[in-house]
Amino acid sequence: MLWYAPLAPGCVPCSGVLCPHARRVCPGGHVTEPCGCCPQCARQMGQVCGGPHWEKGYCDRDLTCTLFTGRSPARPPHTGVCKVLLGHQADPLADPLCPWMWGCNVRAGACDCYSLQTCHAAFSYHSLDQCLKTMRGDELWSEMEEQGEHTCVEWGCELQGSQCVCMERSCYSPTPLFSEDTCENMLQRARCSNVKCPEVQDPSCPADSFLTEPYIPHGQCCPLVPAICTCNFDKCPLAPPTCPPGQQVHGVESRDGLPGACCHQYQCV
Repeated sequence: MLWYAPLAPGCVPCSGVLCPHARRVCPGGHVTEPCGCCPQCARQMGQVCGGPHWEKGYCDRDLTCTLFTGRSPARPPHTGVCKVLLGHQADPLADPLCPWMWGCNVRAGACDCYSLQTCHAAFSYHSLDQCLKTMRGDELWSEMEEQGEHTCVEWGCELQGSQCVCMERSCYSPTPLFSEDTCENMLQRARCSNVKCPEVQDPSCPADSFLTEPYIPHGQCCPLVPAICTCNFDKCPLAPPTCPPGQQVHGVESRDGLPGACCHQYQCV
């Protein structure tokens, strides 16, 4: 059950949005972008995010969708990159851009239900009834395991025509199953085997920056956004240096967040 805050910048009604396949296993967290339409894997460090209607994704915890150059968060329709943004440590469980969500978690052996304004998958269960049923099911499963009455099952995917079909089935099935990533990569290679993308040489980045991942939209073969150099603010000092007695910090140069000029410079005078 969801309650929605006013639509975040760049959002349109969900009825006109085509969502990509929602994966069960993600390299990071599971999220719903600020428009509240599409469950998806959270974007990771160096991956493209934002865009009109947030269709390029929402960043994982401790990362901010940031403009490629400068020190400002990206807001639709602008495209950005997920990275640590100094001075912008947003609470991932209280993002005012995200929809209100209601759900339940198990705490101290009981179902605790409440609401949060978040894009992250903060709840294990969507309802109190689901939480209670799962708890009863876990108790029954434990009893069956103690009595040796359980069936081995595994989760995986197989390539069927032009799509990856994921399922849970017996561990003893003769047909091998692949991880979602492996299956999607096989599908991508098959789909793009006869497609020749324009050759783009990756730029060489200064020491204070890094190269972002190219962005290939779901179902396409060639990058829509090439790899770009962007500041790695993790390499910038969090605070001015501590000067010896009798000296004070002096800002030598205030940098603008461009590769090669990412971090403010200080000296003691």
